Amino acid sequence: MSRCRVAFALFGAVIFLTSSVHGSLVSLSSDVASEGADPGLVVIGEDEVSPTFTITTANYSDITWTGYILTLDPEGEVTFVEGSGGSTDFGTVEYPDAWTIEFWAPEEVPPGEFVTFEFKVNVPDPGDYSFAVTQNPIPEPVTAALLGLGGLALLMRRRRQGT
Repeated sequence: MSRCRVAFALFGAVIFLTSSVHGSLVSLSSDVASEGADPGLVVIGEDEVSPTFTITTANYSDITWTGYILTLDPEGEVTFVEGSGGSTDFGTVEYPDAWTIEFWAPEEVPPGEFVTFEFKVNVPDPGDYSFAVTQNPIPEPVTAALLGLGGLALLMRRRRQGT
């Protein structure tokens, strides 16, 4: 097997294994009214131009999270209010664009633990809004590196046995 194929196989294995990092939404709350039984539809009134949302997520993977990214649809009308993000675990908050908030250090979220995020959104006009927040946990880099090294060791062992 050529080195190029080994590199692509390892890259694919690491991507596959780290894609198993997932969280489960535990709760979502807001300081504005929800419409009926659908908590995803929020009614924005005249005096609620920047509603606050709180999301609690559980780490049900086997990998520690060192960061977390929340993303809104960039085609939508709703954007994050810069400076409004906060977290129970991550103290560093960055806003790469109006639709993304990145949460980082100093803490980590180990498997089985919960993390809560709070943020505000800008809405252009009062009315009914429905928007999606995509959640992406960031796995610990050491774990991903160990998975890649383990895969490399297995490939090298196989290659030695085959010759």
